[in-house]
Parts: sequence; C-alpha cells; structure tokens
Amino acid sequence: MVAEAAKSNGTILVADDEPINRALIQRRLEREGFHVLTAENGQQAVEMSTRERPDLIILDVMMPQMDGLEACRLIKEDAETSDIPIIFLSARDETDVKVSGLSLGANDYISKPFKAEELMARVHVAMRLKHERDQLRTRVEEAEADREVAEEKAIKDSLTGLLNRHELLHSLAREHAEARRYARPLSCLMFDLDNFKVINDTYGHAAGDAALRQVASVLSETVRRSDMLFRYGGDEFLALLPETDLGGAAALAEKIRSCIEAREIADGSYKFHLTISIGAANLCDGESENDLVIRADAALNNAKSDGRNTVAANPCDTPLPYK
Repeated sequence: MVAEAAKSNGTILVADDEPINRALIQRRLEREGFHVLTAENGQQAVEMSTRERPDLIILDVMMPQMDGLEACRLIKEDAETSDIPIIFLSARDETDVKVSGLSLGANDYISKPFKAEELMARVHVAMRLKHERDQLRTRVEEAEADREVAEEKAIKDSLTGLLNRHELLHSLAREHAEARRYARPLSCLMFDLDNFKVINDTYGHAAGDAALRQVASVLSETVRRSDMLFRYGGDEFLALLPETDLGGAAALAEKIRSCIEAREIADGSYKFHLTISIGAANLCDGESENDLVIRADAALNNAKSDGRNTVAANPCDTPLPYK
C-alpha cells in the first residue's frame, strides 16, 4: 500500500527532533497517500535528502547536532538536492528566523502550533508546484534533445553519419581562414570508390550502401579527431586535415587505401572487396578554399587515370586546372 502511495503522490521527508511531532505528521501525510521518511536532526535530514531524493522536505528549525537552517543551506547548496522544496515547521515564530529560512531557499514557513488542514494544503501546493516544474524541465529537455537531433540531421549524411556537403562549405571556409591567419598547413583528401556502379549492378543497392558505410567506418577509424570527414556526394568522400602538409596527407591517404583494400564487405547474399582512388592536395600561397578542393579533385582524377586503387598528390608547383 505504501509503495502504491509513493508512486502516486511522492515521498516526503519529515525532520523533527520530537518523536510525537514526527509521528503525528507522518500519520497525516500517509493518510493523504504520501510515502514518509523521518529524521530526528538536521544532519540526518541532509544525509537522507542526498540518499533518498524525496519530493518534499518538512524541516523543524530547532534540532540537535544540526539545526534546520543549516540543514536547509546544505541541501540547497548541493546541486543534486537543490531543487527539493522545503517547508519549515517550527515553534520559532520570530520574523528574522522566518526571513532567514526563506532566504536560504525554503518554499514556505509554518509556525507551531499548526493546524493539520493548513499543513496539508501547503504540502499539496508545494507538491503541485514541484510537479509542474518537473514537467516543464522535462519538456525543455525534450525540446533541447529534439533541437540537437534536428541540428545533427541538418549537417550529417543519413547513410554514413559523416558530415554532409552543406556543412563542408562552412568548415572549409573556417579552416581556410584559420590556416591563413596562423600560417598553418591545411590539406585535403578526396576519395572515390572504384567501380561503384558495378557493385550496385552486381550485388544490389543494399550492398552499395554497405560499401559506403564501410568506407565511412574506415575513414573514421583512421583519421585524427581534429580531422573532418564529409560525404561529398554519391560514392565520393572528402577529408579536411588541419595542420597537415602534403606529405602527411599522402601518407594518411595510403594508409586509408590499404585498409579499405583489406576490408571485406559481406552479408548473407554477397561478399566482395573494395578499392578506392584518392587525391591529395595542400593549401598553396594565395589560393582560396575552393582552389584547395579543385587541386584535390584534380589529383583524384590523376589517381583514376593511373589505374585506380592508388594515391595521387597535387603539389603547389602544379598549375590549377583552370589556370
């Protein structure tokens, strides 16, 4: 019965050094359907608040070991318990004591002797306000989670989980500006799956999707956390490599090419290996962010012309295709 009441109405901690007061309040709260915990001093109240996380605390002010005011201060200073509402119930009726309790974060103050009906009314108000606040917090958290999901969908490719081409525009402009400002190297890799159409035609589009996901997995496992990976379109991928010169980019590209060549794509209905062609380029003096991609794309075309499954680099002494 108590468990059922706790589920429906919540848990209340009663802290009072007088056993008769605790028993009286406990009986009345249980009649209202609450699960009741009791403490005989402020120290116990603080410890039980941390351990049990009640929905409401009813605190006496004058208690041994630790008084109610100090207990309230400690409870409100703890991030884990600061949102628990507190009602002071005390024989101390002085205005300064009431002000002190409310200033410490208590929600209400009732003087003894008290009427049970008044106490219950204020308990129900405090519980209702807490319930409404909890609901509001939940809605805010859900809205924030939905916003984060929407933002992620806007910048990520749904199939591979990599950043999409739209996000590339922002990242490329930002990294180009950083490289120019701090005179840091910046390189770019462009990837194209070899004979991807044959995979789709032979094994079906599900196999093609599996191949794309495997490539994305290899890329994610191989690059540094500071590197950025994008699905450029179709079976093409792109990597931005901050603080990486052309030699470092080409070495990484060869590592990726080797890993993909060794990776088997298998399911119940198909089994095959992939190869990939990669173009590498670095940012050259006076060139724009678009020039970096153009240079990497030209290198990729060279890799394809060289028979595929290879890495080609486009150094700065090679003219851009349109110049």
